[in-house]
Amino acid sequence: MLSGAAAVWIVGLVTIVPYGTYYLLFRAQRDEYALLITGVLFWIFGYWSVVGPVLAAIKARRVLRTIEQARSKQDLMNALQSDETREAAIELIASDNHIPRFLAARIYRLLIRRLSSVTASSRPSSEPPIGDETDHEARPRARRPDRGPMAP
Repeated sequence: MLSGAAAVWIVGLVTIVPYGTYYLLFRAQRDEYALLITGVLFWIFGYWSVVGPVLAAIKARRVLRTIEQARSKQDLMNALQSDETREAAIELIASDNHIPRFLAARIYRLLIRRLSSVTASSRPSSEPPIGDETDHEARPRARRPDRGPMAP
């Protein structure tokens, strides 16, 4: 998807920008200047500010859909360890915490290692798939005492 967006930008860079600049300099009427200048500058500098977030949203949606479709712990672990999920998670960790990507990648590796060790240490059981509510006798949740508005 990113390569397709990059190809569209390059095609525009070698067609729209030169033709728009030529038309602006030699043929345009005075009332067309604003549109041509805006079009050329947008294509050079603004294309990725529109396309980038759209691509990020599409990638996040794919990852979340993959995680939603996991039916067992093993499917969930496989979904979390895929390359697409790894890239999306690293980007999310880095942008939300304002840290460099290499540090976010290290955090992600530690998280996956921790999840793998927890999964490996748990005994295999006949647990129902994720989202399958077969136990109708749910335990009551413990209530937290109300601490009031001034509580830390």
